Amino acid sequence: MRPTSGAILVAAGAFLIVGAVATPLAVAPALVKVPLDQSSVTVSEAKNATVLDFSTLSERNGVNLTAHRAVRGDVGAGNADRTVFNVGVRVIDDADKEITVSTDRVALDRRTAEAVACCAEAVNGAPFKHEGLTYTFPFGTEKKTYQYFDNTARKAYPAEYVSTEKLQGLTVYKFEMTVEPVKISEIDVPGHLVGSTQPTVTAGRFYANTRTLWVEPDSGVIVKGQEKQLQTLRDQTGADKIKIIDATLVFTEDTQKQQAKVAKDARGQIGLLTTVVPIVLGLVGLALLLLGLFIIIRAARRRPDAAPVGGDDRPTADLPSQRSAEPVEEPTAPDGGRHAAERTEL
Repeated sequence: MRPTSGAILVAAGAFLIVGAVATPLAVAPALVKVPLDQSSVTVSEAKNATVLDFSTLSERNGVNLTAHRAVRGDVGAGNADRTVFNVGVRVIDDADKEITVSTDRVALDRRTAEAVACCAEAVNGAPFKHEGLTYTFPFGTEKKTYQYFDNTARKAYPAEYVSTEKLQGLTVYKFEMTVEPVKISEIDVPGHLVGSTQPTVTAGRFYANTRTLWVEPDSGVIVKGQEKQLQTLRDQTGADKIKIIDATLVFTEDTQKQQAKVAKDARGQIGLLTTVVPIVLGLVGLALLLLGLFIIIRAARRRPDAAPVGGDDRPTADLPSQRSAEPVEEPTAPDGGRHAAERTEL
């Protein structure tokens, strides 16, 4: 092969090696992002919960609850840097009676998963500025404390790394956050409900929660979620008088498997961009580079040295010299002697 071919191979190999370095450093971060068209439904269940029956204003015990959470991406409101989620949560009992309903609209940074202020963000239809993480953790989740937003308390709380565990065939990080009792609203109720002799009193509705999240660290996907939630009505002294909801809601097994699959798929894409593609590009690039150098060096060695050409070294035709060493025969005189020869010259 010609040296030109070797130069082309060297250039191609160098290009692929640069690509191998650039892919995990520049290409992967540009492509590995929270999707704009997010669409998921998670289901949690609680056994033997206690809820307030508002029709009879009495507590119901031993109730089984199911919470459905639907997350939908607003593609039109998102862009290269942010994604926007519309979220609805509906909690029902085993008789399909609605216990609570809530809505949320939040914008997230597509790389860090942190809430960003924009896009008519709201909680239960009322404008509200989110902070911290919501619904997902960042790619490359670390063993540290994150601020995680609680929609009911409308505040971000520290979610502390607790341990590393195995779940659904994945290594996950366990985080735990505690929401201390906080008043979230006030309700007018019959006085006897909270130990008052007044016909009607305004009672504070208090909320507390211990939330545990199991997160696949590479993708930031929450594989399992659990909430130990307590809502109560308090009297004027601040004592809990009646439970509105007391339940431990946990992702169902099917939801955990679904979330694990999402995490595995995301890990595969991340691994492809950060490991597989760079290795393949690097190996192919190195092979082309070495082959190109081999061709160039071999071509240089096979080229003959050119001999210098002097002024008197011009090539000559293979003709006899004017002064040939070979004997030249003398012309023979014609018959008639010398005079005959002389006549012939006239």
